[in-house]
Amino acid sequence: MKPSLALALLVAVACLLAITEPVGAQDLGIKSWGLRGGLSINPDQGTGGVFVNAGHFSRRVRFQPSFDLGFGNGVRLLALNLDAFYIFSPHPWRPYAGGGLGINFIDVTEGVGEGTGLDVEAALHIVGGIEWGDLRAGFRRYLVEARLGVGDTPDLKLTAGIAF
Repeated sequence: MKPSLALALLVAVACLLAITEPVGAQDLGIKSWGLRGGLSINPDQGTGGVFVNAGHFSRRVRFQPSFDLGFGNGVRLLALNLDAFYIFSPHPWRPYAGGGLGINFIDVTEGVGEGTGLDVEAALHIVGGIEWGDLRAGFRRYLVEARLGVGDTPDLKLTAGIAF
């Protein structure tokens, strides 16, 4: 990853944490988990994966790591994403935005790069979406999300998911 990209990410995270009201570290930990699936562009793939609501750094900043698999277009992609999201509203319909770092494991199965083995690349993601539902009341939480990638990662990933 380029040093300027890493610096921009650190500045963005610091600003995000600075504008939120802190809560204690006791709010970190697995709160829920979910499944998601969708499509990505460049490479054009079908994707599926899991995510974990790992608690809040502050009142409205949630840590949500995820793991995705992508298949198609001559590439197999396994992605580990470490994201933080700012939740704009505590109401039933909750838009969010954020991003994070990713580690991609890329295996080219057809075309240029075929047979060269597994390639490991860092990536930066910018994420926006909306979720609804309330896990505390025994309901599921649903979400739709768009993820822009910087680096050796899909340029755009559109997903829908459900949390339990």
